[in-house]
Amino acid sequence: MTAITPPGAASTPTPTDDARTAARWASVLDLARGRSAELGVEDLAEQAGYSPFHFSRLFTTRYRVSPGRYLTALRIDAAKRMLLADETLPVVDVATEVGFDSLSSFSRRFRAGVGLPPASLRRLADQVAGRPVRPFTITGDGAGAIAVGLDLPAGFSPRGDPSVWVGWYPHPAPIGLPRAGMLLRGRLDARLPLCPGAPFLLGFAVPAHASVEEQLVPAAPVVAVHPAPLLAAGAVTLRFGPQDGSSPVPLLSALPSLRRS
Repeated sequence: MTAITPPGAASTPTPTDDARTAARWASVLDLARGRSAELGVEDLAEQAGYSPFHFSRLFTTRYRVSPGRYLTALRIDAAKRMLLADETLPVVDVATEVGFDSLSSFSRRFRAGVGLPPASLRRLADQVAGRPVRPFTITGDGAGAIAVGLDLPAGFSPRGDPSVWVGWYPHPAPIGLPRAGMLLRGRLDARLPLCPGAPFLLGFAVPAHASVEEQLVPAAPVVAVHPAPLLAAGAVTLRFGPQDGSSPVPLLSALPSLRRS
């Protein structure tokens, strides 16, 4: 994780400065995760000790997503978990619980991030429980292609072939829906046409026989993010591993919903 020098600190941070800065940002993320429904960007800025403007700039540089979009992602992630945990809970109550003032705003943000309306997530869970999602492709329209090798952790899926999503996103974080991509099974390579306007390649792996919850709202996602935009044909390797503090954004897309029949 890259350290950010606090205001007034020496230009070359000492190990103590690094530890202090890391602790500061960890406290911001802990606060956001624990109280996303009731907090705003100003509250996170106060926790960090910065002005809201300076905080937003530093947060976006560090985590590659704005703090406002991060809070929204946390709220939508919490809503997904509530919808699946209690099928009798009305959607409007879920919206209120996670911090939205109106059902229409909640439904719009949910669909934009997850790929389907809130009430449909429960039906999707029933479908996924009934049969595994087959591999599929959402085609892009770019000229040229990227050859992608997939490097999964050793022993990741001992009971069979994992499902691996590789997709193009407009940002180097899983906010919003992918513009194109492939869901693979039984192979460790892919060839994807380039995707103008969405040049960041992200991956997400699910072991064979994963529960419905682990497919739709993974507690410990195994992910990969190519660190730079891909704008020309070539070859890359995506190395998958547990999500760490340098990429704290929850995965929002309900990937099975992206399949086009």
